[in-house]
Amino acid sequence: MLVAFRYLLREELRFRKLLPWLVLSFFAFLFALNWNRFAPEATAVDKYVNVINLLIFRLLPLSAAIYSTMIIAQEVEQKTIVYLLTRPIPRWQLIIGRWAATATTVVVIAGLGLFAAHLGSKGGMSFILRDLLALALGAAAYTSLFMFITLLFNRALIICVLFAFGWESSVPNLPTGLQGLSVLSHMQAIAKHPDGVQSGGQVLDLIAGLLGKTDMNPLTSGFGLLVFSVVMVGLSAYWFSTHEFIPREDSE
Repeated sequence: MLVAFRYLLREELRFRKLLPWLVLSFFAFLFALNWNRFAPEATAVDKYVNVINLLIFRLLPLSAAIYSTMIIAQEVEQKTIVYLLTRPIPRWQLIIGRWAATATTVVVIAGLGLFAAHLGSKGGMSFILRDLLALALGAAAYTSLFMFITLLFNRALIICVLFAFGWESSVPNLPTGLQGLSVLSHMQAIAKHPDGVQSGGQVLDLIAGLLGKTDMNPLTSGFGLLVFSVVMVGLSAYWFSTHEFIPREDSE
């Protein structure tokens, strides 16, 4: 399991693959630095919280969707799955190790954006640890869900992206009680940002998923995401161990 983890982590953290996310992190820095153009009276905390909600939390499922395809789906499409399966590692250990590497990579990417938002806003120090916890649990939930989807469907990236920007953009804005169906809503509950933060307007709040009011408990949300991740990883390990995976002939 550790071998599978280290190998994929090294591949996913190559500079060439991280470069687009470094650019987005720099954009988060600029966004926080210039937030007063949207809300002239915004404080440092206002700037930090808004950029985290609007950009960092929203990009997390996108990075999870992209990197989750590298666990198994990319091996199938590139016809290297045969070589992957010849390794003397039980399948369940192989997929769990590769999932752990992907979740770690997504957390690293999110952490870069978080740090950039803090630098640009010069605020939010008291929220960083909670935000990191929310991002870590969110990354675990998203990558475990998307990994299972990639095992079930061809071209699963489309489904994952639709979930990230369709489901996760709409459900958090629905009436109270329905937000529990969204990973993003649980992340917001864990982060527990202060009420009364000056936003950049209703449209930006809609994009950030902040229009729906919720009283979700942070501990319950954290435990819920953890259990969900364990269940999805377990299902993926079972599916991968009991089904055949062959190179796709239509991938060329």
